[in-house]
Amino acid sequence: MKWNVDDLPCFVAVADLGGISAAARALNIPKSSISRTLSRLEDGLGLQLFVRGSHALRLTHDGTQFYRHAVRILEQVEAATAELSGLGETPRGLLTVSLPMAFGREIVGPQLSGFQQRYPDIRLDIRIGSGLPDPLREQIDVAVVVGKAPDSDLIQQRLIDAPLLWVANQETAATLPETFDSAHVGTFISAVETRYATGPLVVEDELAMQRQIDLDRTRVMQINDPLIVRDLVIAKGGLSFAPLLYCRTALASGALVQMYPHTRILRESSLSLLYPGHRLLPMKARVFIDFLKDICSRRQGEITVVMSSS
Repeated sequence: MKWNVDDLPCFVAVADLGGISAAARALNIPKSSISRTLSRLEDGLGLQLFVRGSHALRLTHDGTQFYRHAVRILEQVEAATAELSGLGETPRGLLTVSLPMAFGREIVGPQLSGFQQRYPDIRLDIRIGSGLPDPLREQIDVAVVVGKAPDSDLIQQRLIDAPLLWVANQETAATLPETFDSAHVGTFISAVETRYATGPLVVEDELAMQRQIDLDRTRVMQINDPLIVRDLVIAKGGLSFAPLLYCRTALASGALVQMYPHTRILRESSLSLLYPGHRLLPMKARVFIDFLKDICSRRQGEITVVMSSS
């Protein structure tokens, strides 16, 4: 049995990305080189590492076992290289980050200049979107998502709890019933974030009684950005709900009024961190994750104060 450790990055990339073409793009080398590397590795090990399908490669049982060892070897090589070269102490290089639209614009965006001043050798590629990113396939180092991502090999950490609040502007608030009525509240709702327009909308009162609200989806506006939902309610009225994370300033100024504080909306609105967990986290990713956690820790404290006073 004779094989070369230099072949491991190609093997791990093909296993992670599910194919030779994707691995070739990620590593910026020809597909033919990837194919030769895999054949050489399989010959050296005397094992078949992949099942070749028409559209993708799938690890065999032996391949899965070898993959675990390969990842650990690469982690050790990366750690040793970083320690000996000093790269572990100076974060640098390209860092690709995926952020939800509202979180990127309202929470992270205003703080980015401070991060850049502190870490001038990190070149950020920030991608803003409303869907669920695929960090492995899209070569994303750090992602923030709303709610929980499907089970995967990614590390997932809760970043901030952002409860949904019922909100209206001052004029609309004066016309709404003082008592929450699940049978009729849907008629007052003017717009909702798109993710909450599908599936049942369930609420829970202070006695832990749950009720379902029927939204008139032929009438209610669906918007994939909570900031626009918030601004629409401020400008045009109607009742809606949005994460407190994005409504705190409007509530403090009186542009929005919190309605029905004892009626909780049972839909996920927290934010979570995602990042690859199969290899050592580069220092550039670690410092950005710490940057996000610091921002969110301060915001979480503000949210706690608002919730305790409502």
